[in-house]
Amino acid sequence: MDTKTVDLLMEVQYNFPLVERPFLAVAERIGASEEWVINRLREAVVEGVLKRIGAILNYRSRGLTAALVGMAVPEEKIEEVAAEVNKDPYVSHNFQRDYKPYNLWFVTKAQTKEELEAKVAAVAKKYGLDYVILYSLRSYKVDVRFDLRKGISWTKGYVMPENPPSVSEAGVPMAFFGKIKSLPLTPEPFKEAAQILGVSVPEALQKIRQLIELGILRDLHATLDGEKAGFRENAMVVMRDVKCEEIAVLPISTHVVLRNTVPGKWEYPCYFMVHGVSRQVIEDYVGEALRKLGVREYKLLYSVRDFLGGREMARRVEKVAED
Repeated sequence: MDTKTVDLLMEVQYNFPLVERPFLAVAERIGASEEWVINRLREAVVEGVLKRIGAILNYRSRGLTAALVGMAVPEEKIEEVAAEVNKDPYVSHNFQRDYKPYNLWFVTKAQTKEELEAKVAAVAKKYGLDYVILYSLRSYKVDVRFDLRKGISWTKGYVMPENPPSVSEAGVPMAFFGKIKSLPLTPEPFKEAAQILGVSVPEALQKIRQLIELGILRDLHATLDGEKAGFRENAMVVMRDVKCEEIAVLPISTHVVLRNTVPGKWEYPCYFMVHGVSRQVIEDYVGEALRKLGVREYKLLYSVRDFLGGREMARRVEKVAED
């Protein structure tokens, strides 16, 4: 990846401007033309590096329940079970990780706990599998960005609002969220969203800022396919110490969630994700960060296989946002 493209992808990840002509503003910052910026981003989409530029609607604002599920699957059955899991349109991540006994890990959502547990139990019963359901008790941070210079996931440290307002309380139609989840790569990408609200583009941009501040939307920025960008390793870091708020402030963390434990099966209430160009890079950064926080006992569960894939996961995220 050439230096100018790195500059561009870093800018749209970390400093995407909420202005009427954002690609012109980006172009001025990196010393390029608006036309080059738009064309290069379109090429990055074709290359599979850029998934989208947009904001994601917080699932809590839609009244959904989410859980991370770990299943103990025999190696010879893991592809078949993973395919069965993927039939659920609410599954947004599905990885094999180097951990025993639970080696298949996926995230799913549902309207109720009962509905979520029923669909997980159906898969487990079909194949005779043991499993744990780890509910999201509190999401502290969900922000995946890749520092193309450092070679590690890197975000600003912050803590998400605990109880964001619902979509209905926000008084914004779902069609509006549909328009800003994946912006068109055109000179004025916010025009259609503004038209849905019946307001000017500056007024629509102010509404987006308000929704981000309330926690209804996650910050609007570019989302990259980590593997295509050279980040071929990711680890779920789990620990017994409940220091989720401190972990959320770490720039290397992308997802920081407090979850329930399952006595005798799963004793780690706090976990976070980190991505890097190599395992050594991840271990160096994680080790240093957790030493400073006084965390002595932790495990890194590395991803071995991604059964969903970047593009399919993005498609599902967008579909669920529309439902």
